[in-house]
Amino acid sequence: MWSTVAEVKTDVMKPYYLMALVWSYALLAGCASMEQAAAEREKLETEPLPQALASLGYEMGAPVEQVTGWSLYNWQAINQTALIIWVDAFHPYLFTLRERCPDLMFTQTISVSNTGPIINANLDSIVVPNPPGGGQDCFIDAIYPLSKIDKAA
Repeated sequence: MWSTVAEVKTDVMKPYYLMALVWSYALLAGCASMEQAAAEREKLETEPLPQALASLGYEMGAPVEQVTGWSLYNWQAINQTALIIWVDAFHPYLFTLRERCPDLMFTQTISVSNTGPIINANLDSIVVPNPPGGGQDCFIDAIYPLSKIDKAA
């Protein structure tokens, strides 16, 4: 009926050991996923652009001079000279840049310096904010519509 101090202490400590085990596992899993993401990013940065796009499941169409009626739905940097911008959930475009834009790989946000609802190749730029108060203009060289690669083919 009466428990010893050692038994009570062991019963109280069991949940803490279990929580420590769960947190350790979560930390290891997080480190592994960060390592995997870094390896995938390095692969995208070093392989030729068509192969990088194919590894993301896309292929380039013929270049277009402009994108009309767009909004910045989502984006992903491919390397320092290319990024994908989704103008809505189903329409991604590859934007290649005239020069390297090193901050593109590290920024969380971008904007586009355009007038109105049109983005023009060779006229507009991708703006990468660079606090405090500045930014890097990365001028657009070409725009390519992207289509999903049919995996069944």
